[in-house]
Amino acid sequence: MIALALLLAPAAPAPAAPQADAPADPSPGAHVRAFLDRHCVACHNAESASAGLRLDPDATGAFPGAVAADPEAWDYLRERVEWEEMPPAGEAPPGDDARASFVAAIAAALEGDGLADPAPAPLPPAGLRRLTRNEYERAVRDLFGARFRAHRYLPEDAVGHGFDHVGAAQSLSEADFVRYLRAAESVAGRVVPVEGEGPRTKRIEAGAIEARGHHSGAAWQYSRGTAWAVAPLPRAGEYVVRARAFGTQAGPDPVRVVLEIEGGGRSAPIDVPGTRDDPTDIEAELVASAGGDVRVGVRFINDYYVAAESEGERAQDRNLAVAWIEVEGPAGPVTRDGFGAALLDDARERGLTAALVPVARLAWRDPGLGEADMVRLAELTGPDEPMDARLRTAVTGLLASPRFVFKVEEGAGPPDARGAVALTSHEVATRLAGFLWSTVPDAELFARASETDLTDPAIAAALASEMLDDPRADAFVRGFGEQWLQLRALRGKRPDRDAFPGFDQGLRDALAEEPIRVLADSIRADRSLWDLVDGRETVANARLAAHYGVTPPAEPDPDGWGRVSLAETPRRGLLGSAGVLFVTSEATRTSPVRRGRWVLDVLLGAPPPPPPPGVDSLGEPAEGDENLSFRERLERHRDDPDCASCHSRMDPIGFGLESFDAIGAPREVEDDAGTLPDGRSFDGPVELAELLRGEGRFIEAFVERLLVYALGRGLERSDRPVVRAVVAGLDPDHPTIRDAVTAIVATDPFLRIPARTSPRDGDHDAARDAARDAPTPDAGGSASDAPAGDPPRR
Repeated sequence: MIALALLLAPAAPAPAAPQADAPADPSPGAHVRAFLDRHCVACHNAESASAGLRLDPDATGAFPGAVAADPEAWDYLRERVEWEEMPPAGEAPPGDDARASFVAAIAAALEGDGLADPAPAPLPPAGLRRLTRNEYERAVRDLFGARFRAHRYLPEDAVGHGFDHVGAAQSLSEADFVRYLRAAESVAGRVVPVEGEGPRTKRIEAGAIEARGHHSGAAWQYSRGTAWAVAPLPRAGEYVVRARAFGTQAGPDPVRVVLEIEGGGRSAPIDVPGTRDDPTDIEAELVASAGGDVRVGVRFINDYYVAAESEGERAQDRNLAVAWIEVEGPAGPVTRDGFGAALLDDARERGLTAALVPVARLAWRDPGLGEADMVRLAELTGPDEPMDARLRTAVTGLLASPRFVFKVEEGAGPPDARGAVALTSHEVATRLAGFLWSTVPDAELFARASETDLTDPAIAAALASEMLDDPRADAFVRGFGEQWLQLRALRGKRPDRDAFPGFDQGLRDALAEEPIRVLADSIRADRSLWDLVDGRETVANARLAAHYGVTPPAEPDPDGWGRVSLAETPRRGLLGSAGVLFVTSEATRTSPVRRGRWVLDVLLGAPPPPPPPGVDSLGEPAEGDENLSFRERLERHRDDPDCASCHSRMDPIGFGLESFDAIGAPREVEDDAGTLPDGRSFDGPVELAELLRGEGRFIEAFVERLLVYALGRGLERSDRPVVRAVVAGLDPDHPTIRDAVTAIVATDPFLRIPARTSPRDGDHDAARDAARDAPTPDAGGSASDAPAGDPPRR
């Protein structure tokens, strides 16, 4: 099969063949052959086969039989020609009529001979999917009410097709399984109370404290805010929190702080007069409302800054430094409340296996489990062990089991004519919970799956809409939004301080938050998806409004965010989002290349291929180029045939956003004109947004990315009719995220899977069986010699 990478690869310019666009034979096949001979074969033939691709008659065969033999390749070829990406720059372009005839002929061939089955069998994911770190963390919270920082235990999630939960990108080594076992031990140690457990002391050194900066053996807070440490608290209760702190003292008062526990108590203000050479030790007795990985911190409450009055003087700047934070507790006897205590009472009253059944049904997403299925968990410890110890070990086994870690899908009922079976109602609930809440079904959703047939498309769609209104849907907004918009790179990105001295943490936080709040507001208010392209309003706080030069929100929410108008600015939709503009810039300057690529990839769903090795950067000006403008240097860069094909598409789009600097602030430029790949020109970001709105490709590109996120796999050609059907079902004048979500969960790929009969499913079936039948941890073994609740050392 012709690979997509080959179809997208740049071809060297070559002289056009002498044939005319319009052949003497008016048949569609003759039109296609004439087009290929005139515009493609000179580079893609048996002798040169540019990029390894042949389109000569001997390679392709007769039309339309060639399309039937390799429909996916011809479909992508059609798209490249339709979007004017082929023939590449340097070739004689085809006329509009010739291009349209070529595209129409291939489209008709793809629709014929059963190639466009209106309901093709959904393809399986590329392997069994497991819970991501985010899903694991939220599952522990929803099932047991425990705070747990999964990133401290579990391996980092690999990214595939743009998202971190795609099955084809996931793996689980033996070392990774040990991490999952340690995580299970830690969760069980916090969930199940054990009699006789005394207070523990946990000290977190500066390097593990979340703060604005780290140097001189301390974590530094340069402005108001909290230096946080994550402490594993066995349970709710009273704790002594201590810290060693000092400061750069300035102004009339010493550094002042409060000690606090996330979701719990806070101390009275405490003065920290200490210096680096003579630090101050502080402590307070605080109450934690829950156990688990809980953030404990030192909040800096009296920031002070006075700029230097003259050159040579130093500014007066009060800052907090924290050397370590220590937590001791809990004080007093084991508490008798919470999920774990109730579970322990149930185990003592009805027996261990009976008590485990309702917990396992939720954790393993299997309503058919009974006491017989719990025997192996109960046998991890001897019957003479104390019940609290037996229960803790059983919960460890429950969470370490592949039946918890993996999302097992088997379906139910006989296969249909296409070899597909429906998921069970509980498997649909698991998909919905992962898609919209990044977790597993809680007791309420699990009960809904038992009482209602979630395999009914209308019921699934209605439930999805309801779930979007739940606060837990914030996980969807952030999980999908950050990855779709490629914003996660903001976390470690810093602009050059000399070039942008006014950039600070408050602005960084606002840049990262704005696009997410825009998406959340779009769902909540059912705003049009087109507003993401050319909207004249955004969601901002006072810091971001000042950065944009607009009036702050008139009715801000409790966090200070609200809708503001962009009508009098050149900002439109996501193109004007400073977070997007910042993440697609270099540290010292803008990057038209990155910005143009972002538009092609995110808004048009047509990313260019990766650059060849060694040509992925503009680099320093060559000799003789020092006086060239940035635009002129990029134009010369495009003279390289290895660069021209992609840069001729990316750069002109990126230059249309030059009226914003590298951190997204407005600026005056002489030239921000550009062109789209099809040759349409525009002047500045407002006209670019108008062209993208008129182009119409954005909605289809958005649905494609949303479908990948919903299914946890890349899309195949058989998914194309699904994408087209979802797009066709949206209101063309007012398409919404909610309507796209509810349409996707009602599709066959979301509600059905291939029956386990095809030979290609062998590996997938083996993985399912392994997840179902894998043994739980041995009673005598442990992943760690550290006490339950302590994170593994790395």
